[in-house]
Amino acid sequence: MTKPPVIFIFGIGYVGRPLGHLLAKAGWQIRGTTRTPEKLADEIAAGWQIHPFSDSQPLRDPKSALEGVDALVSTITAIGGSDPVLDAHGDELRNFAGWTGYVSATSIYPDKPLGFCYEDTPPEPATARGRARLAAEGRWLALLGAEIFRAAGIYGPGRSAFDGLRAGTARIIEREGQVFNRIHVDDICRIIHAAMAQPRRGRIINLADEKPAPQGDVVRHAAKILGVAPPEPQTLEEANLSAMARSFYVSRRRVGSRVIKPELGLDLLYPDYESGLAAILEAEGG
Repeated sequence: MTKPPVIFIFGIGYVGRPLGHLLAKAGWQIRGTTRTPEKLADEIAAGWQIHPFSDSQPLRDPKSALEGVDALVSTITAIGGSDPVLDAHGDELRNFAGWTGYVSATSIYPDKPLGFCYEDTPPEPATARGRARLAAEGRWLALLGAEIFRAAGIYGPGRSAFDGLRAGTARIIEREGQVFNRIHVDDICRIIHAAMAQPRRGRIINLADEKPAPQGDVVRHAAKILGVAPPEPQTLEEANLSAMARSFYVSRRRVGSRVIKPELGLDLLYPDYESGLAAILEAEGG
């Protein structure tokens, strides 16, 4: 009997968890890490091997945890400007021969009021967050030849404009020229799975929808679907945001992919925020 392949997911969270479920359905055994194992009780009961991990808590027995692993992916951000996985376990991973992926972000690209950023656009991050991501990418590429997945604004059930509108915390922050892409979590998982099936060492893949838009357009559309009034718009100065939050609203960046369809043969399930929001509302019970 053929042994099922094993994947190790550093960061079984908002992206890593549904990715694990998708791969489990495809016959993979799932191992990985989380800060909060108690939140994965159902997955542990289903046979997932879960290890506590954080920037201050490395794997207790990395050799055992990684033994027999065929593929490895990290969804963990560059905490404090450095990559916690490679900081803790770079030496153990150095000779890993299987497929490797790293989920980065489109913040590594420059502000580009006109035109699109594609996978071959030279990186030029405008924020400290983007610079940390780019440095982490370089480490994963140099050490393991990882495939790099540059994600736009990630959304899906439990993480969309609906949540803020229902809680009364939604904001529309307007800045002239501000625009960015989004990507539904289900499409992220499908693209990573497709890349694993058609691997190419060191490949860059932009995870972005086909309709970059201002943040306010998305909130207004979500409000219309719910039948509620959208919040009054604020300027960036009026919003009084933290430096981290402010960095999400200063980008003027349109992102496209020359890999998802041409190379992987995939069409996005949710190529725009309208279809993505409709699916979320249905998933949440209408």
